[in-house]
Amino acid sequence: MDIKQDNIERIQTRIDMIRQESRALSYRIERMTEQRKDLTQEKNDLKDRLEAVNAIPAKELIEGVDEALANLSIRV
Repeated sequence: MDIKQDNIERIQTRIDMIRQESRALSYRIERMTEQRKDLTQEKNDLKDRLEAVNAIPAKELIEGVDEALANLSIRV
């Protein structure tokens, strides 16, 4: 095999490796983008729950906790 052909094969191999890495990165970016959307949605849901809890008057919240504690049973 001559030097020119050897160089061509090395370059083609390197191009293929770069393409594979690029595809893998694209997949990871897509997956991470979806994870970020899920985390943002979870954060927003928690913020909504926090607002809902803050909207409950303290007296009702305490009464609800007292009622939950009264119904609590310990299993052995």
